[in-house]
Amino acid sequence: MRKALRNKAIRLRTEKHMSYSAIAQELRVPKSTLSYWLREYPLSDEQILELRRSGWSKGEASRERYRNTMRAKKKAQEQVEYTKWCKRFQDIDKNELMIAGLMLYLGEGGKKNDSQVSLANTDPAVMRLFLHWIDCCFGVSKNKIRIQLHLYEGMNIDKMQKFWQNTLGIKKEQFYKTSVRPLRAHSFTYSTTHGHGTCSAYAFGVEHKRAITMATKALLDQLEQRS
Repeated sequence: MRKALRNKAIRLRTEKHMSYSAIAQELRVPKSTLSYWLREYPLSDEQILELRRSGWSKGEASRERYRNTMRAKKKAQEQVEYTKWCKRFQDIDKNELMIAGLMLYLGEGGKKNDSQVSLANTDPAVMRLFLHWIDCCFGVSKNKIRIQLHLYEGMNIDKMQKFWQNTLGIKKEQFYKTSVRPLRAHSFTYSTTHGHGTCSAYAFGVEHKRAITMATKALLDQLEQRS
């Protein structure tokens, strides 16, 4: 029910260019909820002006312009912060990469299998980092990696596989059979994420798993001693 309301709110915003007040009135949804649902769907100044001419109240148009002003201000602040950190991370050495990868694996990696190193994520950048890390720090090249995609019914399997092939630089024969789950009312959907399913990467070898496990333990022990 909530997903259907959200999707309808987005359609009303993007196709009919309705205001928060009008959408809230039609769907009986609080404006605070719409602020979260529609934060990525601002109206342009031209759309606001056109709707103002067609009967929007002056106050409604002013609120839309205010949201755009605050959104632009937020993006400008984020850009300044992003630029600052880009400068700081320009020269990441191998030891820093090692630590970053170990923390990623600690949070997201598979821990059960003694001869398998795995990590699953929906973010292509995270998966690229994992592959770069395990190659650079542990000598596991891309051609030794196997990939499995986890998708929902209705997603284009061939399109998703090609996306991950191109994104990760992985050959088609390195993919396992894609796992496709039925889409039920309570199922998670990818409408608010990266939209390409979940990608799982697998590397094999007892030595690799032992090295990563012990490196993670050593890092945590060293950090604990300093705390």
